[in-house]
Formats: sequence, structure tokens, C-alpha cells
Amino acid sequence: MNLLPWRAHPAARTELSDAAFWYERQEPGLGDRLVVQVAVAIDFVRAWPDASPLWRGRQRVPAVRRKSVKGFPYGVVYLVRDGEVIVIAYAHDKRRPGYWRSRLGGV
Repeated sequence: MNLLPWRAHPAARTELSDAAFWYERQEPGLGDRLVVQVAVAIDFVRAWPDASPLWRGRQRVPAVRRKSVKGFPYGVVYLVRDGEVIVIAYAHDKRRPGYWRSRLGGV
């Protein structure tokens, strides 16, 4: 199976680190589990980039999609451009929907 290369927006990397730190403070090991489940989600996206649902309102090219993170209220928000997965955000399901839209211009 060929996996697409990927990269994450710098702000996305920061928000994942912050979320993992928060979960780790809640329960030791929970932050690590979040990071592992995010990696599983990214590997899925790299293998099947068109399988995740489109983000409503962003069906144009490049389409923005969201892959759920198992066991956590987060999603990997991404697009595919020139054969590369670009993670725009690791977004919480209930907080500030669409806050990451401003990042689209920088990728």
C-alpha cells in the first residue's frame, strides 16, 4: 500500500501538543493515547485520502475533509494537494467550528 506524504500546519502541530499535554494532566498515559490515535487517523488518511467526509461548505478544490480520531472528540482536518496530505487542524468536535479556515491561505 502506498501512503501519501504528509505535513501539518505549524499551528496544527501546536494544538495537538497542547491537547496531548492537557489529556496527560487529566490521566497519565491519556495524552500518549491521543497522539497514537491521531497517528492512526493520519495513516488512514494517507492510504485513503478521499474516504473521509467533506467538510460542509468546503467541497471546492481543494476539498477539505475531516477524519475522526477514535476515542477522542477530535478530528484531523486536511486537504490533499499535489499528492500530499496537508493537515490543517486537529480540531475539537465541539469547540469553535471552522476556526482553522484562516490557515487555508497559508498552505
